[in-house]
Amino acid sequence: YLLPAKNGSKPSHNDYLALALAKQEACTLLTGDTNLRIVANKEQVNVMGTIGLLCAMIENQLLSVEDAFKALDRMKSGKRRLPWPDTEKVLNTLRLLGSAIGKQALRAWV
Repeated sequence: YLLPAKNGSKPSHNDYLALALAKQEACTLLTGDTNLRIVANKEQVNVMGTIGLLCAMIENQLLSVEDAFKALDRMKSGKRRLPWPDTEKVLNTLRLLGSAIGKQALRAWV
């Protein structure tokens, strides 16, 4: 696969392997890496990051909004890089609006 030749060396070798596998298996690529997202979009591979994953887990009732906030607190304490204001805004929207309306707002955002 010639992804590095086409797109440069910014995503790592392992990132390109994950992208190739996601493309081969026609599945969503989970990443927070901006450079990998750019290449995945060029390759027409669906991408989901931390916010999208948390929201999908909430929507499918695998995680409560409160537990998502706890997870975010741990991520923040661990110095994870996320768009913190946006992340908290999305989860607060889910908390305030309830499941059906919050899910629609969430789908539009993510």
